[in-house]
Amino acid sequence: MRLDEKFKQLREEKRKAFIGYVPFGFPNPELTKDIVFSLQEAGVDIVELGIPFSDPLADGPIIQKATTLALEKGATIEGLFREFEQLKNSLKIPIVIMTYYNPVFKFGLSNFFKTMHNLGMTAITIVDLPLEESADYIKKARKFDLDTIFFITPTTSCIRMKKIATQSKGFIYYISVTGITGPKSLQYASLQSNIRAIKRVTKIPVCVGFGIHRREQIDKINKFSDGVIVGSGIVKFIDEHYRDIDFLSKLKKYTRLLTA
Repeated sequence: MRLDEKFKQLREEKRKAFIGYVPFGFPNPELTKDIVFSLQEAGVDIVELGIPFSDPLADGPIIQKATTLALEKGATIEGLFREFEQLKNSLKIPIVIMTYYNPVFKFGLSNFFKTMHNLGMTAITIVDLPLEESADYIKKARKFDLDTIFFITPTTSCIRMKKIATQSKGFIYYISVTGITGPKSLQYASLQSNIRAIKRVTKIPVCVGFGIHRREQIDKINKFSDGVIVGSGIVKFIDEHYRDIDFLSKLKKYTRLLTA
């Protein structure tokens, strides 16, 4: 399923998107498939599947710990593509690949996008690729019919925000706070004001991420956004429980408390 189809479905159902982030290969590459299916069964609308990178700029300590373990367990881009080949036919929700530019550059941009396209992947966001340097990336992504998701932050100027909105496809990822990922206190009034400013210049869905880890935060943000992204909360739960015999059942129960 493509992102525009999912957001259309959500609008018809009068719901907001719940997007869950997990790093590929955490806690080990073989378990990623079961984790993604568990999130799907728990009501997650979209999964962001991160490609672990050794020098992340935006990841807080929770996700850094997880991606470090994934790399130690042998997580690679090739491994991600192999695992996705096994799970794609049972997926009912969109998968967004989230990564840094270096791994994609090393793999080869065209080769990476071609493989994504052949596997039925439809969306990607690159954390550290600024809009001003993304022309070739956008051109090749469009060639392979891939949605390009860009970030807008609290410090983004109005002029730059408009430029980002014109190049974004799928949804805009609004970073709720300056800084790195991880649980935080949020300023809802400024959040609402900034989301409204974005919506005045684009019809693309705007989803809010960074710092969101509680149900009450989700409920408040959903009043003025098109959805939320939860990463560190899910990753922290996985880290604390993946050794449990009933881990997947616990993960689904935890996630349903957030998606309900």
